[in-house]
Parts: sequence; structure tokens; C-alpha cells
Amino acid sequence: MFRRKKPLFISMDQKYKKLKRKFYILLTIFILFVLGTSYYIYLNYDYLAFKHFISQNYIYTETLDELYEKELKQNVNGKYYKYFDNVVISIVTREIRELNGDMYTYQYLPEEYEKSKVDEKKEAQNSYVEELSKNAVYLKLTNYSKYTKDFIKDQINYLKDYPNIIIDLRDNRGGDISALYYMSDLFLPKNKILAFDITRSKLFTRTVKSKRKQTLHYDNIIILQNKNTASSSEGFISALKDNLDNVTLIGETTFGKGIGQFTLPLTKGFAIKATTMLWNTPNNINIQEIGISPDIEYTNEDIVEYALKYIE
Repeated sequence: MFRRKKPLFISMDQKYKKLKRKFYILLTIFILFVLGTSYYIYLNYDYLAFKHFISQNYIYTETLDELYEKELKQNVNGKYYKYFDNVVISIVTREIRELNGDMYTYQYLPEEYEKSKVDEKKEAQNSYVEELSKNAVYLKLTNYSKYTKDFIKDQINYLKDYPNIIIDLRDNRGGDISALYYMSDLFLPKNKILAFDITRSKLFTRTVKSKRKQTLHYDNIIILQNKNTASSSEGFISALKDNLDNVTLIGETTFGKGIGQFTLPLTKGFAIKATTMLWNTPNNINIQEIGISPDIEYTNEDIVEYALKYIE
């Protein structure tokens, strides 16, 4: 088979047309960029004007120093413009909390954001697996994070060796939703509903389903819970309880957090956390301020031994 060879010679006219085409493409991109930037400035003109006017011209700088110190817990050394957005975010999120009681919407200061990441990792390191008998394994999960997700990945083969499991979620306040979905996937067949995520517009509801084949099979799954079991922990409980017939909940009614947050890192080490969705259980129930009731109410300290006796 013969291949058509590319022409060795390109005329000046062809080169001109090529350059002309590239020029118009770049010009179009530039014009769209200018129009987009202009429109953005138009939409935010009042805020940008206020920011510049106050931070650069307000005469009582000692008042600005006091305000910035109060909101940001630091001396900005006259850099009012640089930190103006963070002051506004701090004030707005505080007002949201006071008006709505939404304690989950706030701005992290740089040191707070770093501490939260360190604390998350330390907390995850307290998760562990232990054999209770030849028929039962105990899994303690302290949070839902990328660290507990990695921990579970490392323990899968060990967890497979037992016909029954006791999962302790007492005082587990939740965490990363992706870790929740990954862990739920391990216990469920493919295409089972894990949750319904509802956005602000209420026009879009995302149905979250399990994506993998069931990895962990048990005769009995016992979940220990208390009033501090919250958020992603409750999502995990409802995902298993609503989809499997072999799940028993022992303990107290859970905290009742049927809302979800997203944390957005900002510049200068700050971050903003805000409530961005509602989530419903696979049975399409929102548990906000309601919680999940146990099948067996039990609050004694020997709850692990009680659960083991229940299995055996």
C-alpha cells in the first residue's frame, strides 16, 4: 500500500493563511478573556470598590487593627487590603452560625486548618482490628478519612478470615465522604444505593450507588453506636442497615447529622468550610436532628462482650 507523502514545499500563501488562522484564534480567546474579566468586575464592582476604599483610605487605622485582630487573631501589620477578604469571610460565617445555628460553617485560620489536618491523622491512627474469637473480628473506626481508608485497605485480607464482625463507631464523628462510600462498597453488592445527596437548588439529587463487587461477606454485622456517632458514621450505618438483612445496631440513638460540608482551601493558609448539601439514607430519610435508633439499646461498658455473646 502506498502512502501519500506530505508536500515538501509549503508556499508563502499557505504559511500566511496558517498564521492568520492562529492569529484569529488567539484574538478570539483574548477578547473572550477580556469580556469575561470585565463582566466579573462589573458583577463585583461594589465589593471591590468597598474593599479598596476602606482598606486603603479609612483614617482610623487603630480601629482596623482591632477588627483584624478580633477576626483573624493576628496583627496584619497594616496589610488591610491583603487580608480584607478573610475578615469579611469571618464576619459572614459567624453571622450565619448565629442566625441559623449552623456550627459547621466557618473559616479556618491558618493554624487551625493545619491543626485540623494533624488531628485527623492522629485520630485515624487509633483505629484498629482485633480478633475476639475464631468466629468474630472487632473493627474500631475512629473517623472517616483518607487515613482510615488506607487502614481498611491494609486490613481487608485479615477481615475476610472471620464469619462475623463487630464494627465500633462509638464517638466516631464522621469525616471524609469518599472514605464513607469506599468502606460501604466493601460490604455491599454492586449498584446498591448508599445515599441521596441533595444540593442547594433542590433540582439536582445525586443517587450514590456502590461501584464494586462485594468484598466482605459476613453472617452477622454488629454495629456499636452512641450519641456521638455522627455524619459519615451515620451514612455508613444507614448504607449497610438499609441494604442488608444481617445488620444489628447496638447502643444509643446516633447524633443526627443529615447535612454535609465541603472544605475549600484558600490563599495564605486559610480555608472555608460550609454546609453545601443535605443527604438522605437509602430509604430516602433525612436524619438531621433525629439520628438512627439502635435495634438493641445498650449502654453498659461491656457492650463489646455483649455484642459477642449476641453473635454466639
